[in-house]
Amino acid sequence: MFCIVLCLPSSAFYPPDNPLNNIPITPLLPENNEIIPVGILPMQSGFISDIGEEYVRAFEMVQEDNPGSFLLPVVIDAGSNTTTGLSAWKTLKSSYPNSSIVVTVASWTTNVVYPDAADEEMVQIALGSAVVNRSRLDDYLVRFTPGVEQESPVLAEYLDQYDRVVILGGNNDYAQGYINALKSLIPEKIVNIVQYDPDNLSGSLDLTSVKENNPDIILLLSVSEAGAVVEMIRNNNISTPLVGTRVIERNTLLESPVTEGLIFTTPALNRSEPFFSRYREKYGEEATFYGAEGYDAMTILYDAVQACGDDQKCLSSWFTEKEYPGSLGDVRFDENRVAYYPLEFKIIRNGTFEQYEWMMQDQ
Repeated sequence: MFCIVLCLPSSAFYPPDNPLNNIPITPLLPENNEIIPVGILPMQSGFISDIGEEYVRAFEMVQEDNPGSFLLPVVIDAGSNTTTGLSAWKTLKSSYPNSSIVVTVASWTTNVVYPDAADEEMVQIALGSAVVNRSRLDDYLVRFTPGVEQESPVLAEYLDQYDRVVILGGNNDYAQGYINALKSLIPEKIVNIVQYDPDNLSGSLDLTSVKENNPDIILLLSVSEAGAVVEMIRNNNISTPLVGTRVIERNTLLESPVTEGLIFTTPALNRSEPFFSRYREKYGEEATFYGAEGYDAMTILYDAVQACGDDQKCLSSWFTEKEYPGSLGDVRFDENRVAYYPLEFKIIRNGTFEQYEWMMQDQ
């Protein structure tokens, strides 16, 4: 038996080697139920650690909602790259070799875990994973992030109103997935693709060719580094309009005047859900879709485990063609357990995020 937040409510989730995990929690568990470990692999270090923090905050809030649950969340830092993600996965498997459920956050971690999880018939909950290299349909993968399949047509429709599109993105699975999709959807519009190392932005992002291409619009496939990328663009006297995807959204963007006018896709969140007001009161800032996705995913996982225990086939069936109203809006899983929910555009205007009705304004 190991202890997590349930024993020390003010603490964060603990990795398996933390000594605080050694406090028994048997009295808090329902009678006749065994502990079910759930590996959670967020990015708590690296260039998107701020996103990982928001996910973990949301997970903790769900834990607070479910005192006495027999789920044992085991959070291990998967970092912001494939190498750290693989290390976290190996740590989880060595610490909990019989675990049947894993939550992976970010495309690179999801993709590095997927082959093993599929082979071992584990239920894998993929969050923040817009690009998943899914190779089989007999797996137990559950995708909460619709990703490139749903979002790239929306982006392509928006970008189609321009003649010269430049794409800037990191050298990772997320950016490459969108690049591949858009090269197929609007090949005649793309005049240049520039990729960079998010961990070495100043040394890897060369904007010379961007300026020479004289684009009508720049698509940013950036994550936590988006603010720094925008600043570099504007400091190079490039005034081209900017558009991004959902992963670009974070509250720190509102702190810089250079991000004014940035447009990006985002889920049409249901801000009337109590999660948002609770998050704001608890952490002093607005939750983005990362927190909403994490909260919804963990909430519905608790419901699924309540119905199925750790039976993988039962859990897989439970998610198949499931529908629920949540913080992400009205969510529908298809026959392959891929979530779909409404998307919209937002714009940074006067230091706030506002809904952007581009179809009404520009067409």
